[in-house]
Amino acid sequence: MAVISLPRTTLLVLCGVPGCGKTTFARRYLKHSAIVSSDQCRVMVSDSETNMAASSEAFRLFRHIIERRLSLGRFTVADSTALTKRARRDLLRLGRKYSFNVTLLIFAVPADVCLARNAGRERRVAQVVITRMLQDLRRTIKSAPDEGFGDVHIISEADIINSPFTIKVNSHEVTLPGPFDIIGDVHGCYDELVMLLQKLGYRQRFNYYTHPAARKAVFLGDLTDRGPRNLDTFWLVKNMVDSDNALYVPGNHCRKLSRYLEGKNVKIANGLEQTIAEINELPPDERDGFREEFLSLYREAPPYFILDRGRLVVSHGGIKEEMIGEVTDRIRDCCLFGDVSGEVTAEGFPVRRDWAKDYSGKALVVYGHNPVPEAVFVNNTIDIDQGCVMGGILSALRYPEREIVQAPAVAVYYDRAGFASENQALRRQNELCRQASPREQVVY
Repeated sequence: MAVISLPRTTLLVLCGVPGCGKTTFARRYLKHSAIVSSDQCRVMVSDSETNMAASSEAFRLFRHIIERRLSLGRFTVADSTALTKRARRDLLRLGRKYSFNVTLLIFAVPADVCLARNAGRERRVAQVVITRMLQDLRRTIKSAPDEGFGDVHIISEADIINSPFTIKVNSHEVTLPGPFDIIGDVHGCYDELVMLLQKLGYRQRFNYYTHPAARKAVFLGDLTDRGPRNLDTFWLVKNMVDSDNALYVPGNHCRKLSRYLEGKNVKIANGLEQTIAEINELPPDERDGFREEFLSLYREAPPYFILDRGRLVVSHGGIKEEMIGEVTDRIRDCCLFGDVSGEVTAEGFPVRRDWAKDYSGKALVVYGHNPVPEAVFVNNTIDIDQGCVMGGILSALRYPEREIVQAPAVAVYYDRAGFASENQALRRQNELCRQASPREQVVY
């Protein structure tokens, strides 16, 4: 079996002559909604695939749809012949504009096969046109490796006949270089989140926040539970993700809420009761809408992200060096719960191993989950959960600057085992953050 592995932020460009089988291949192995077809665009603007006079408008629409998908961070397949350097250059330009990986998939199918398939099609292309395109194909095979594509794959007719394919889209791998603002556990602290976004330079637009310098927020999960405005927090994050102003990885509280919304038996404790109370106050139709949208966000989210071409990894509970690049049940559990030992504390909470003290990876790992008084770099890792919901601070790490920006908690919403009341270092940090002017950044 042939496997082609691609980052989630990929523009996959199909290249081949009519009759080579690329459209059939795409429909067989790729998500239909991700495929943008030049032929279908010609139908959309002129009601006919064969109306060559409409090609200019069709390709204008073709590029427009591709760009709109890339602007939302969606994996996209460009299905056209792509046999001229200009056509490939236009697609490369679009991909680079949005920091996408652009991969070229060339279908090197013999002329007689293409001509035979073309003869059996309802919409036939003139033989002289296919012959000219085959010459373009040979030139493309020679020049494409030097045109700037992330990867170039050549598929033969024998490959298609003899090898079932797997197109693996790595949901955890994103080629975006940043800059990012990575935000720790919010836990329904909506007012503090808005304060932090404003300090980071984000501006409200409709029902989400966007940054004038195109920075992207990265949320480390645990959006709800324990705080006073859980649903408002969810909707703000969801709208930022949907508008491509944010990325999101789930936390253990996100998992528990998803199980509750799926009707599974979960223990309603540790702050989940606050979120459920807010849900129950909604009218039935809004309750159903929240359930659908939350489960959509949770189910589509990867357990962690690899960002900036491997220089940055974000996860809710952390991730060990040897786990980066793989996804298994064990890795998912580590990303959600941290490296738990199986034991529990006297208060009933899991005992977590200090995986960061042994980390030696080149990628910076940013995580939360375990509230600590200060955000401190340890072996190229940093925990940015400073217990906001417990009266602490909501923290963000600006990347690549490696600066910490913080917003103090307005109140103690949930005091787990005296975390806020007993932690003097946290109180000092909180006071420092309160004294800072609204535009001042607390940097370590």
